[in-house]
Amino acid sequence: MTETTTATTPRPRHPIARGFLWLGSALIAFAGAFWFVTATVDLALSAGLYGTPGTYKVSSCYDTDSSSKNSDYSCYGDFRPDGGYATSEELEDTGNDYPDGYIFDARRGDVPEESGRVQRTGVWGVAGELWQVGAAVIMLAWVAYMGIKPPAWKPDPSGEPSRRTRVADRIGIVFIMGGIAVGALSWVVNFVGTFVY
Repeated sequence: MTETTTATTPRPRHPIARGFLWLGSALIAFAGAFWFVTATVDLALSAGLYGTPGTYKVSSCYDTDSSSKNSDYSCYGDFRPDGGYATSEELEDTGNDYPDGYIFDARRGDVPEESGRVQRTGVWGVAGELWQVGAAVIMLAWVAYMGIKPPAWKPDPSGEPSRRTRVADRIGIVFIMGGIAVGALSWVVNFVGTFVY
């Protein structure tokens, strides 16, 4: 007696489950888009594309993470614009516990969204912001992948990956892996930076 096996096609998700999935994806997409915009604005400031150039002198830094599990430093100090007078400014989410009196190049935002915000410039400043851009790209790429890829209960008639499936796979490989690579590079540079400051 010969046994035959037939491939079973997954059943469609329940409408409620699909509704929650779309709602969750929409929330992730909104969070990723918002994070991407704010991160790229900070990155542009650190890259010196806009803002008032100057120097920042650290007075003191403190750990904003009360749990003491993951250090997240912010600093108080003075920002002195080129050719201007120093003003007291808080440097938020620096990622580093700078020593008192440490001086580095910085820029102060001069657009409404970034008014008064100070960011370190140069290689270390850019590296400190890259991981956020990478994380936002991963979130957006995952949502795009899930939205483009055909559902499992709608197999390709020819048995070969459809154009839609290939596009989704390319997005997953290029953008998700690219975001991971950018984030990893940022973390490595920041780790090296802790021994340089």
